[in-house]
Amino acid sequence: MFIITQFLFVLSNEITWTNYSFTFPQFVPLVAEKTVFSRSLEEFGQILNISIEYDGDMEESICKFDYQSITLDRQPESLIALVSDMQQIDIDTMSTEEIQQGFSHELVSYAISNRNLILLEKKGTIHHMYYNIGAKFTNQSTHQLIILQNGNENQQIFTDNENYYYVDHQQLIRFTIKDKMLEQTKIQNWKKVNGHFKMFINRGFVYLINGSKGMRILELQNNFIIQVNKFVIEDFHQDLNLVDYAIEGDWLYLLDFENGVFRFNLTSLQLDKRFFIAQKGCSIISVRHNQIMLIQQQLLHSEVYEGRIVDNGWGMTRMKTVAKQIIRNIQQFNNFALLISNPTNNMYQKHLLDNFSDPYLSKGSNLHQMEFLGMDKLDEEYVVGIYRYGAAIYFAQERTAKISCQARLSQQNRVTIHLNSTNCLNKNQSDAFNYCQSRLEYVFDVHNVLMSQQEEDLYVYLCILALSIIMGLFLAIIFVFRRYQLKKEKIDYLRKSKKGLQS
Repeated sequence: MFIITQFLFVLSNEITWTNYSFTFPQFVPLVAEKTVFSRSLEEFGQILNISIEYDGDMEESICKFDYQSITLDRQPESLIALVSDMQQIDIDTMSTEEIQQGFSHELVSYAISNRNLILLEKKGTIHHMYYNIGAKFTNQSTHQLIILQNGNENQQIFTDNENYYYVDHQQLIRFTIKDKMLEQTKIQNWKKVNGHFKMFINRGFVYLINGSKGMRILELQNNFIIQVNKFVIEDFHQDLNLVDYAIEGDWLYLLDFENGVFRFNLTSLQLDKRFFIAQKGCSIISVRHNQIMLIQQQLLHSEVYEGRIVDNGWGMTRMKTVAKQIIRNIQQFNNFALLISNPTNNMYQKHLLDNFSDPYLSKGSNLHQMEFLGMDKLDEEYVVGIYRYGAAIYFAQERTAKISCQARLSQQNRVTIHLNSTNCLNKNQSDAFNYCQSRLEYVFDVHNVLMSQQEEDLYVYLCILALSIIMGLFLAIIFVFRRYQLKKEKIDYLRKSKKGLQS
């Protein structure tokens, strides 16, 4: 009930609307069944919904509208199946020992740095590959880390752009890969970590996010690690359970399952005590361009909370229930987000308002792709998808909404388009919660074609025939002229020969 109340409060107090319309109707000349009026609606951002009205009695629609969309095309040459044999075996025919042995080789973590992709298997095998330009990995190599194999938990790898790091609950290892050679160094004074934790490195500091034990900031010096700072329960709330994090610029957003979201400054190494998002029970967070998404996992479904970070908190714009899917990861794009939940993943469209959006858009589209661990950006066009048994490159393209109109009869058609959108020419760009209601009016002045299809075909044939005759005459003239020239040259030659004999 609290969530519904908060959601309605946001809509009633935060969302504002800007009205936009053409000053005059736009006249567009068309030839019936021959020309098409088509335009992108890029300047209107994302279209939430659209309605098209026609003036007068019309038997059929002359305009077609396509909403904005995103495509993820897997590049065939990029697919690398590192444990491909397991994908082709019927699991029902395998013994328990075979199943345990096979699934012990699955990928459990990955890291991307300077176009290098590092994949980690459960037993400590490292797969390294490089992405250059185009949809293909190169310089693939496989290495084996020397790690303790007993009871490894929370296995992870991360990077600081110069080195890579392997960590589990009982060991921390720094390693590099150069010229397909692996060098590793064990951090000697690493102490066992109990419970669920996540680690990453930023600006030379190692961050350990450890559930109810809070967050520790560490620094590596040679082969030893020292503690720089520690944030515990007293620094946050009485109950604490840090489960996930997201980084946006200088800010580290910490997700506390018991309370909500805190913010930490990565430059000053200070907790922003003014900032807080009260959203309990969430286990996944994603932040991109101040757009925040939180996931609450239930037994048979997931709840998605979407909003904008504003000042010392947020404004929630949407709450969506995704049935029969337990979302485990998020990859945000500009206007879309891939909600990863094996075996069915949902392509979620951001910035929508449920009460003002087409239900078709609110449902999102399903991407059926088994065993996704996650997805990460390679460059402006390509992303890499990580599976439990391999990796592949995807071409990601976001398309803007588009409308196209074609008339069949010779007449003037007045078309009025009403749309709700995230942008328009006179919008208040500084207000993230300002949407647009626009009215676009077109008058299509449609003329009949000058000739019927049969007359047009006959005209084309006659033109071809006339051109053939002209070309034939031209070639004939050249032939006659050349023949006359040859005869003249022969006569001149005979005259010169005769004069030579007489002299």
